[in-house]
Amino acid sequence: MVESLLHWLQTLNAPLVQFINFLLLVLEGVGLPAVPYEASMLALGLMIHEHTTTLWEAVLYGTLGNTLGNLIGYYIGPRGLRLIPKKTQQRLGLTQIQTLLERHGPWMAVISRWFGPLRTLFILYARTAGLKPLPYLLCSFVGALSWTAVWQIGMWLGGVAFLAIWHRYQIYGLIGLVVLSVPGYFIYRAVKAARSEVEAAEQSNTQREQEGASTPAGPEGGRGRLP
Repeated sequence: MVESLLHWLQTLNAPLVQFINFLLLVLEGVGLPAVPYEASMLALGLMIHEHTTTLWEAVLYGTLGNTLGNLIGYYIGPRGLRLIPKKTQQRLGLTQIQTLLERHGPWMAVISRWFGPLRTLFILYARTAGLKPLPYLLCSFVGALSWTAVWQIGMWLGGVAFLAIWHRYQIYGLIGLVVLSVPGYFIYRAVKAARSEVEAAEQSNTQREQEGASTPAGPEGGRGRLP
């Protein structure tokens, strides 16, 4: 299927292929399986070589499409989960995905982007886990940008060889990604904790000032003095 789609895409002009790739990455971003995005990204890689399009355009439009798909999945996720009985979700261990999202926040959208079917579950549970739309959107954009850039650069430089290498060695790349993500996660937690401490200190100071202003002045303040 991928080869047939690739041959067809090569007969089209670059803007149309960009649009098709955008749509395919929207579907992939929603979490649908077996979306043939490899063909459209490979076709764009060949077109970059032929100078009929540019790398930055392919990465940008692909990232926007994938991010849009993530956002669609975010909003339709709760409806899809209603089709699965709660007991079945618990039996399959799916509720652990919600626990991870509640514990680690929107950064799971970045990390899970590289883990295929598992990522679909994170998309479906994101809203149910209480993730706010804007943080989720920003982290989804970061994840989509990193993934799209790696794939599109790989298709541009390596073509079919990149696909073979990716399918053979992707597990090592994913392990490396997890290792690199750990420091980023702890930095995020440290910054979040520091902000919480600053906000708590500001609230405490404000409360003290309000209490001080509402306390009546003593004799030295001129009130209650005897004539």
